[in-house]
Amino acid sequence: MEQMHQRNERLIENKIWKYLLPGIMMSLALQLGNIVDTVFVGNFLGTEAMSAITLVLPMETLIQVTGYCLGMGGSIAAGILLGRRNKEGASQLFSITLVITVVVGLIIAAAAPFLAMPIADALAKGGNLNIPAGHYLFVGMLGAPVIGVGLLMSSFLGVENHPGLASAYLITSNVINLILDYILLKFTDIGIAGAALSTVVGFLLGMVIFILYIRSPKRMISFVRIRSFAPLKEAVISGAPIFVFMIMTIIKSFGLNEIIIRFIGEGGMAVYTVCDNVLMIVEMITAGIIGVIPNIAGILYGEKDYFGIRALCKRVLVLSAAATLGIFVLVMVFAKSITVMFGVDNSALSSMMVTALRIFILCLPAYVWNKFLVGYYESIEESKQASIITFFQNGIYVLPAAALGVVLEVKMGGGGINGLALSFVCSEILTVLTAYLYRKIKHKGADFYLLPKETGICFDFTVKADMDETALVPREVKKFCLDHGISANKANIVAVAAEEMIVNCIKYGGRLSHWIDVSLVIEKQKMLLRIRDNGVPFNPTEYEFDSGKFDIHGIELVKTISSDISYMRTMDLNNTVLEFDIEQEEEK
Repeated sequence: MEQMHQRNERLIENKIWKYLLPGIMMSLALQLGNIVDTVFVGNFLGTEAMSAITLVLPMETLIQVTGYCLGMGGSIAAGILLGRRNKEGASQLFSITLVITVVVGLIIAAAAPFLAMPIADALAKGGNLNIPAGHYLFVGMLGAPVIGVGLLMSSFLGVENHPGLASAYLITSNVINLILDYILLKFTDIGIAGAALSTVVGFLLGMVIFILYIRSPKRMISFVRIRSFAPLKEAVISGAPIFVFMIMTIIKSFGLNEIIIRFIGEGGMAVYTVCDNVLMIVEMITAGIIGVIPNIAGILYGEKDYFGIRALCKRVLVLSAAATLGIFVLVMVFAKSITVMFGVDNSALSSMMVTALRIFILCLPAYVWNKFLVGYYESIEESKQASIITFFQNGIYVLPAAALGVVLEVKMGGGGINGLALSFVCSEILTVLTAYLYRKIKHKGADFYLLPKETGICFDFTVKADMDETALVPREVKKFCLDHGISANKANIVAVAAEEMIVNCIKYGGRLSHWIDVSLVIEKQKMLLRIRDNGVPFNPTEYEFDSGKFDIHGIELVKTISSDISYMRTMDLNNTVLEFDIEQEEEK
């Protein structure tokens, strides 16, 4: 019986593994487009063209802002709404964010013929990079609606029980991008614009995957008629840290480009391009692991399952630490090979890159920790905390540190690029310290989870999907109720309901059902009994007794003795919540 008293992490852990590989593949696919473009351009068109891509990267980020921010923010807010069993609200949010993303994308595309080249001229400051940069940016702006919708849909698919489809879409898009990059850059004269065109066409053709989502029986969110734009506020609040990140990334990119061009030169831009792309490779793995949090934590937070949130974070941190260590060792050992991969054949430039890269990668542990905090806080409605971390990480510290590092090294007779690499290490460490101090000042006595206090008395336990376990459930539930002032009559009712629901999970859950999480919460005027299992989808609220077909054991009884019953299939788990009024018992 002692095993039943302890809530275990198995159901949550299983969901982590289900979302982990698609999350990594999704993150890989998101970053792979820029990396593939850079590698192919560097090898086929030279380091100058490769630097041109980095030069317009701030504008490419700006093109993605709407789809990425509303996608991430909207999906997090929708996940919380689904955790609260509000499908209509989640669908409204999805519809609003989709419409806005399309409209903004069309505006950017319409502006491409007029703005692409002037922007490239301004960024290149009269250098040799303005023409290739302008061609790359022009195609990217034309594809803004496609890129925006693709990013938005990928985020919503992740929280909508379809992480596999989200990663399948992005993988398909990038495979197409890879093939077209090779064909267009090697066999045509289209030049650097071919790299941008490959990305847009890949995102467009990959959308055939969305047909599977539209036809999926697991789908909970749909496009509905927009009644009001008020729900957009939730998406904006949840997406605020992402918006701050992207805006600060744009400012950081502009600032770093200015510092590098002014003090180091175009060779320095090539070195920074390689370092930045290595960081993208790092994000393929670590951001994919951390990306599990927004997909799961928002739903758990909406359900007030704080045990599940802690279990999720611990597992994600362990996996992130292992990945960080592995990547760190690989970069240190194979730094020379990495520079060759990007088409750098100049021995002096290659040597400079190897040293800078090994210094730069020292920022990795602090960088991953900061990424984890941002991903976690934005999922539990602590957007201010997440935004502050993002603001300091990508703006307040990195540009002054970069300028100081470059200038000091140049004055000491160096090239400046090692000082730039070291500045990233310093800025990430300073961000870790800032986040810690802010939390200690703002939330005195709280740990980094920053979870609300429990609103009632809670009894959490896990039951193995074994009929031998069920006999113990009513006795323990009844004892818990009686120990906390609930009348014997009401305690018996709750105990019977718990037993009947668990028996149903075991009998009809199918071979997938192994563990059942149970949470009983006593609040002032009601008790909540939440039961979560990984069996086959079954909605008890829609069940009607029909002796001519079958009788699901005890469901009609449970409906009769509970004051309310609700169901939601979230994280591909059955989530049933029963309510029992206790106000009358207290009055007596």
